Amino acid sequence: MTTRFGQRIQASPHYPRWVLVACLSGMAASSFTITILAVSLKAIADDLDSTPEIVAWVITGPMLIQALSLPVLGKLGDLYGHRRVYLIGFALASVFALATAAAWSAGSLIGIRVVGQLMGTATWPASTALLFHVYPPNERVRAMGWVSLVTAGAPVFGLAIGGLMVDTLGWRPLFLIQGGLSLAALALATVVLRETSRQQKVRFDIAGAVTIAIAASAFTFAVNRLPTWGITHPAVFGPALVVPFAIAAFMRAERRAKHPLIPLEFFRRRNFALPMVAQAFAQFAYMGGFIISPLLLLQVFGYSATATSFLTMLRPISFSMASPVGGAIATRIGERTMVIVGMAGLVVSMASFSVGAAYESIPFIGGGLVIAGLAFGIFQPSISAIVGNSVDEHSFGIASSATSMTSSIGAVAGVSVLTAFTADSNSAEVFYDGYALGGVAAAIAFVATFFVQGRRAAARARGDRIS
Repeated sequence: MTTRFGQRIQASPHYPRWVLVACLSGMAASSFTITILAVSLKAIADDLDSTPEIVAWVITGPMLIQALSLPVLGKLGDLYGHRRVYLIGFALASVFALATAAAWSAGSLIGIRVVGQLMGTATWPASTALLFHVYPPNERVRAMGWVSLVTAGAPVFGLAIGGLMVDTLGWRPLFLIQGGLSLAALALATVVLRETSRQQKVRFDIAGAVTIAIAASAFTFAVNRLPTWGITHPAVFGPALVVPFAIAAFMRAERRAKHPLIPLEFFRRRNFALPMVAQAFAQFAYMGGFIISPLLLLQVFGYSATATSFLTMLRPISFSMASPVGGAIATRIGERTMVIVGMAGLVVSMASFSVGAAYESIPFIGGGLVIAGLAFGIFQPSISAIVGNSVDEHSFGIASSATSMTSSIGAVAGVSVLTAFTADSNSAEVFYDGYALGGVAAAIAFVATFFVQGRRAAARARGDRIS
């Protein structure tokens, strides 16, 4: 039920800005602990009498469940209203954020984080859809720029207080802070957000949801465990074997469904499919390179957790600075150009990391962090807007979630593969090989972006297909 204050906000000509503030508040609260986990694995492992390799599942486990659940949660918002999905998901995620502080073992920590991420994942496609409903197509990239700023800037806050807090008070207070911020953001969203239109007499595509979930979970699990267990291990070979059959079953289900989860016709649109390919490989390089950088600083250069935290802040700071600028420039010169420039920067960042590892040079490692952040800040708002603009308003949720799913898969692959390369190594040469592999993935993403359509060509294509 909307309060009088909420009614005044919703009637205001500045209502889109209120929606942006409400969504950004939720994103900030839910994401500020992400980066500090990467530099606190050893401290958490010591506290819970475990190992960094096991505790790393507090990062990869939520990524796996996110990849599994995104299409379902995005579609639920399209069908039943994005405000409803956002508020329910965020409320439960806030409870689990508080519960994280009470984890008594590595297993309980991983379990709480995974369930909390499942709830929190509902807010991401819902937030994008809510913003796309109140911003016109030519302004969406600017809004996405602010989204990228907050999702990058919030981890800076986490790092700024987290490194010192972990060294002095431990890691648990971080999640008490997160829970409190989440509850405050939830209260704001309850007042501000207006429900989106629902699709009437549309049945949820259960067969499509089940088959894509099987394909995504089998693939991400196999990729996650491949570097550690090898392809011949039954727990790797089995899921890998399932993937092509699950994809075939998904395609068959979508062809037969009256209201498919993801219409296969979407994948024939350049500006829907190609950005997802680029995102997957870019995230492999970006997240994989970022996760191993603290390990390099801690294990090879001998830095403390506090020093590593402050140096690692270079990436999210540069990301947050570049994102609103990238979104604003894209409204003038086009999203495609910004994506190409950003992907080129990501390739350069991997080269800088490789040089830094080869010569044990802090300036090159720092340069890689800065360039990677700038690159992602430049292209992330544009790539989100390109995908959103490729579909009609009734599919904003599933378009956003499909892109996020491929991003999560790429991130899981990058974190899993590169961490397995370097987790227990004190050799700079091993880190060089990891960054080089990230550079190959970044180069593939760069090539894929050249085939994305520009704004005018995409508008003509939308006119042919979307009323």
